[in-house]
Amino acid sequence: MLNSNLNDVMKKLYIILWVTLLPLLGSFSGCKKYLDINKDPNSPAEVNEQLLLPGILATFSFEVAGGSPTRVASFWTKHLGYAVAGPHEGNYRFTGNDADNFWRYSSYTDIIKNSRNLINVANTKGKPGYSAIAKIILAWNMSYITDAFGDAPFSQASLGESDVFKPIYDRQEDIYKGIQILLDEAIAEAGQNTGVPGADDLIYNGNMSKWQKLARTLKARFYLRLSNAPGYNAATQANLAIQALDAGAITVADMPIMAYSDEPNAENPWFQYAIDGKWSTAPKPSIYYVNFLQSKADPRLAVQVTTAAAGPNAGQYVGVTNDAAPTPLNNYSSIGPFYSAADAPQYLVKYAEVPFIRAEAEFLRANRVVTPAVIAAYNQGITASMNLYGIAGAPVTTYLASNVLSLVPNTAYDQIMTQKYIANYLQFEAYNDFRRTGFPNLPLNRETYPNEPLEVEPEIDIIPVRFPYPSSERSYNAENIPNDVPAAFREAMKVPVWWDK
Repeated sequence: MLNSNLNDVMKKLYIILWVTLLPLLGSFSGCKKYLDINKDPNSPAEVNEQLLLPGILATFSFEVAGGSPTRVASFWTKHLGYAVAGPHEGNYRFTGNDADNFWRYSSYTDIIKNSRNLINVANTKGKPGYSAIAKIILAWNMSYITDAFGDAPFSQASLGESDVFKPIYDRQEDIYKGIQILLDEAIAEAGQNTGVPGADDLIYNGNMSKWQKLARTLKARFYLRLSNAPGYNAATQANLAIQALDAGAITVADMPIMAYSDEPNAENPWFQYAIDGKWSTAPKPSIYYVNFLQSKADPRLAVQVTTAAAGPNAGQYVGVTNDAAPTPLNNYSSIGPFYSAADAPQYLVKYAEVPFIRAEAEFLRANRVVTPAVIAAYNQGITASMNLYGIAGAPVTTYLASNVLSLVPNTAYDQIMTQKYIANYLQFEAYNDFRRTGFPNLPLNRETYPNEPLEVEPEIDIIPVRFPYPSSERSYNAENIPNDVPAAFREAMKVPVWWDK
């Protein structure tokens, strides 16, 4: 009991330390590259793995899974609206300057470079447990990069100390092959169950079996990502996804969760972004999403979204558009405290994704036929999503009865992906699924407030299908950027990534 309490205290201290440092580090991003924590990157054996690991995990959770890519994608998938005068991300204005911190600092400097350093340290010291975690995070973060931008530096990424200052761009197909290799290596290394971390592992506290399950879950996710990719067969990818799940995916008890604290600067990223005003209080559940859940009498609405705190609609669910609100912002709903309380945990993957992956994979490998296995997994996904919020019993039974999976293939596919979209509220994966499948069928961000005109039109006439390459790459590595992606951000965001062709 004493050791358990000590671990909890140490975890909290690590979180406070690293998340407090993040805003300070980020403040340098607009003018110059900030100092890395490694004194001598050419001597990785001198780096302390117990300091590297929590920094990597905290940065990934706060800056990536709960940071810029997920926030922007949440506007584009209509989970959120941005209730201020545009243009802004909610109007599809997202430039190379806006993309720069996610690419240059959070991903390549903080996560990719330090993950590779940690792998080197772990290999030098004979600690395969650390290497396994570093490879999983490296692969996972690289998926965010390539899903957002397409081709990107991977094989030569973060090799500046080796005089590689203009890394080549690996093809997205090759990046995905590399991601799967990293995850396979991580599963094998984690299976050795030696050289494992303790409290410095902020997610699983050194439980390598859980890291293996997470890696297999990610493998299944990434196999399905290529279901419509050029030269790939949907049924084959579905079979691979099912094999990965059958080898042992996460359960409810294995969800990767990052804990946060109500200590200053150690709070949950959604709290800091949308609730307490560190960025803004304008990001709120969109009018489209609120109305959609209300139309389905979905009990998850009460957990994902709050009621308006004041105004004529106080106590009601009222979403926002991507224009300036005509009344004070507290007259509208906010992100529910399950996600946005100061000490709310960050769910990096929700268990409900596992049965939804299985439902789609069973559907695709059956040549888009709704089989009993598809129906069972679909129902399990909805149930798991409800159960995450403490919703069980009659409300679940009633909802399932009202959302019976159709036997019509295209309708069934829409239902599976729409339910996964609801379950993956505020997750980047919802954006990937939308681009990959076209479901749910989302309209442009052109909603208006009642009796109000549309003040700012969207910047482009489609929902963006990629992020524009960062301004730093256009300045320092332009010769390696793929020629089919224009420099102008509006045109760039219309070019699908390879797996979306």
